[in-house]
Amino acid sequence: MQSRNVKLSNASIGMGGALIITIFVVLCLTVFSVLSFVTAYSDLKLAVKTEEMTYDYYKTHGKAEEKLSEIYEKLISTSEKVKEQDKSENFYSSLSASLDEIKDVSIIEDNDTSLKIYYETLGDKNQKICVTLNVLYDEESNRPYYNIESWNLSAIDLPVYEEENYDLWEGIE
Repeated sequence: MQSRNVKLSNASIGMGGALIITIFVVLCLTVFSVLSFVTAYSDLKLAVKTEEMTYDYYKTHGKAEEKLSEIYEKLISTSEKVKEQDKSENFYSSLSASLDEIKDVSIIEDNDTSLKIYYETLGDKNQKICVTLNVLYDEESNRPYYNIESWNLSAIDLPVYEEENYDLWEGIE
């Protein structure tokens, strides 16, 4: 038996292992940086959308407050006109006539003791505020007042979800 001392290459085995680890580390850092960028970008898009919706909400809320101010102005002016006459009966009929002048305000219920008013203000981003008021007249103080029955934010159009029916296999046919 002869002992052969044959050397196949001059490269050492340790050089390849270090190169593989370096490539693996660079690949991992690249993947994590791309994931971080994608997460940050989606957070930015969500923040912009939230800002737009919030801006639209406050704009719509301001319109609803302005409409409420117009209604209250009509309440006071009608009360001033009716002071010498029979206050309760004539007040509600006069108020109904003066509220017809305000755009998008409707009277839901009209009886001898109260008046129920409804209006909506529309936003730009699929939002609307629906308001229902109860208008009453206080005989003792000879003043009208209102109670806000509802002040609701809702969507103008409901989102459409496509229903996909999947036929799942339930066992033996």
